[in-house]
Amino acid sequence: MSRLGLRRLRRMQSLIDSLLLPCCCACGQCAPLAVVDCAAVRVCRECALELIPALQQVPLLDFSERYACYDYAGPLVSLLSMAKDQPNSSQHYAVQDMFVAAATNIVKQKGVSEIIITQVPSSLRRSINGWYLPLAMARALSSKLGAKHLNLLRRRKQVVKQASLGAVERRINLHQCFTPARCQFTNIDPNATVIIVDDVSTTGASLREAVRCVKLMGYRQIMAISLAIAPLRSREC
Repeated sequence: MSRLGLRRLRRMQSLIDSLLLPCCCACGQCAPLAVVDCAAVRVCRECALELIPALQQVPLLDFSERYACYDYAGPLVSLLSMAKDQPNSSQHYAVQDMFVAAATNIVKQKGVSEIIITQVPSSLRRSINGWYLPLAMARALSSKLGAKHLNLLRRRKQVVKQASLGAVERRINLHQCFTPARCQFTNIDPNATVIIVDDVSTTGASLREAVRCVKLMGYRQIMAISLAIAPLRSREC
């Protein structure tokens, strides 16, 4: 076979592969699908090997029940970035299923029965766009566990973006940023366990502020579960 014929054959083979084989949600390559932590996620085998759950307890100074399901690295970075901006996409369902599978294991290990699930309040930009990933994750988890989902918190002010701030600056930036939702002060069950959901947690400043507000409402038992935990970026001088 000539070189021209070989090139045409390879192009036709790649076209057939792109039509028949599904694409990985993380890297975009055409490859057979794999299963991640009992969740049906559309990822290739290479990305599935990196998407290994790393269930870990990451306590804060005044709050110990803080958990993370994955490390914010590898294919999860691209999955989350696309899931935040593309509702009802394959990335959205992949992230949602991964979180629900991992968070369900954490809740079962703790032996929690009466559960109320809420999420960290969204920013003004996310509210305007009408799409917020932690809200979708919280609703999916409540459906899986058969628990009640409530919007317990709301954002009272806008803050500076957290990415360029250090640990102490993040706490100052988010000080009294959240407030309890007025409509949720009725029928409070102090024996219920409130699970606060977030997508990515770094220093835990957002979760700390959310926990403070939930305690003000009268709830005693609180857990915070984030899909991933990210290391604090070092700022350039």
